[in-house]
Amino acid sequence: MSEVEAVKAKIVETLVTKEVSACPLGVRLAWHSAGTYDKADGSGGTDGATMRFEPESTDGANAGLGIARDMMASVKASFPNVSNADIYALCGAASIEAAGGPKIPVGLGRTDAADGSKCPANGRLPDASQGAAHLRDVFYRMGFDDKEIVALSGAHTLGKCHTDRSGFDGPWTDEPSKFDNTYFTNLLEKKWTPREWDGPAQFQDESGKLMMLPTDLALIADEKMRPFVELYASDAKAFATDFAAAFAKLLAVGCPAHVVTAAE
Repeated sequence: MSEVEAVKAKIVETLVTKEVSACPLGVRLAWHSAGTYDKADGSGGTDGATMRFEPESTDGANAGLGIARDMMASVKASFPNVSNADIYALCGAASIEAAGGPKIPVGLGRTDAADGSKCPANGRLPDASQGAAHLRDVFYRMGFDDKEIVALSGAHTLGKCHTDRSGFDGPWTDEPSKFDNTYFTNLLEKKWTPREWDGPAQFQDESGKLMMLPTDLALIADEKMRPFVELYASDAKAFATDFAAAFAKLLAVGCPAHVVTAAE
């Protein structure tokens, strides 16, 4: 077994028990570690594992991820020569694969920052209360296009929102531990209406059990993004292929060239 596969196996062993799967949390850790990248100045991204330090660790968008970082500390103890930055990236890949998703190529070679001096400014991660223009601002800043925005949004097929973390509440699908294209079929096939509650604006289906965020519904309201939603709803293989490519790119943005090459 290669070192990459050995680390991923330890990650899955740490995240998954007979009672519960923390794979959605593992995806979120990797996503939020990477999603701060700015191609204009090269700041942010997975290299450095700067989420270990303030102000990034206390960014409201990262609420609850201390749990995931603590879980990955035990993986680090088993593989002391692998950086935290590599472990966080591998955590995302391993979590997707363990949930039934596609294989995500990840190269090793990221380094760990010694302190928080290179933490990106808070506020770079997507704000789920906004629309398509905001999504483009965030993702174009990192070098992604509309197809990749929709593909990466498909990560919402996993997990659910928690009021004590994001303020939002509920799962996107009936099987939040399973990676598939149900997020997209739900977007198109279910009727979404505003939820009447004391929390932030979100939407619910007719059963009241499932939810969508404003940024989710923006994907079907936007004439350039909607065709990709329709494609992924009708073709699970196309979604898996495009998601794997986009997520691998996300985990590598801002990393040294040898990390990117190692993943190819």
